Amino acid sequence: MRTAVLSILRVILILLSIAGILLFALPMTVRIINIGNLFGLAVSILLLCYSLFLPKIHTAISRAWTRKGGKIVLTVIGILALFGILYCLIISIMMARAASRKPKQTPQAVIVLGCKVNGSTPSLMLSRRIQAAYEAMQQSPDLTAVVSGGQGEYEDISEAQCMENELLRLDIEPERILKEDKSCSTSENLRFSKAILDENGIGGPVLLVTDAYHQFRAQMLARTENLPETGAVTPYTSWYLQPTFWVREWFGIAHAFVFGS
Repeated sequence: MRTAVLSILRVILILLSIAGILLFALPMTVRIINIGNLFGLAVSILLLCYSLFLPKIHTAISRAWTRKGGKIVLTVIGILALFGILYCLIISIMMARAASRKPKQTPQAVIVLGCKVNGSTPSLMLSRRIQAAYEAMQQSPDLTAVVSGGQGEYEDISEAQCMENELLRLDIEPERILKEDKSCSTSENLRFSKAILDENGIGGPVLLVTDAYHQFRAQMLARTENLPETGAVTPYTSWYLQPTFWVREWFGIAHAFVFGS
C-alpha cells in the first residue's frame, strides 16, 4: 500500500515539476527573464530531480537523520523551507486581496504606473494599463490621471509621454492628464505623482492602475509616500506571464519591507 501511494505521489510531483518548468520557461520565448521565472525554474527542476530520485533521496535523508550534524542541517533546512512557504502563501493572499481593493470614498485621481515602451510604442502590458485607465476615466468624468514613468534604456520617449500620447489619441481631454516623467521606480512613481497632485490641489482617494501582481506593493509604497487612501484598477495580464511576475513580486515585496522602496 505504501509503495503504491509513493508511486502515485511520485507521478504527481513529476507532472507538477514538468508543468512548472514549461510555465516559467515560456516567458523566456518573448525575452522576459527575471528573478521570478529563474526562481520558478530552479524550484521546478529541483522538484523534478527529487521526484525522479525519490527513493534514493529518502534513504540519504534517513541516514543523515541518525547523525547529530545531519539532524541539525535537516532541521534548519526544514524550518527555512516552512517559513518560505508560509511567506509566499500569506503574501499571495494579500496580493490577491489588494488587486480588487476599492476606496471607501469617491476617488479624485488615477495614477497610471509606467511599464516598458518599445521605442515610442507602448508594450502590451503598458497598453493594457492605458486602456484600463481610459475606461476608469470614461466611467468617472471628474477623474484626473497622473501618467507616471521616466525614460528607460532603449526607449525613445518617457513612459509618461507614451501614456499621455495614447490617452490623447483615445480622446481624453488634455487638461485631465498630468505628466510625471522623472521616476525610475515604483516608489518614485508614487512620490513624484503625489507632489504633482498636491501642486494641483487634488486630494482624496486615488486609484492605482497597474497589474494585479503589482497592486499590493504599489499600495504599500503609496502608504509610505503618504498618499491618501488607494484603490485598484487592474488590467488583464496574459496567463503565461502571471506566474513569473507573481513570483518576482515575492522578492520585490520583501525588498520593500526591508528597504522601503
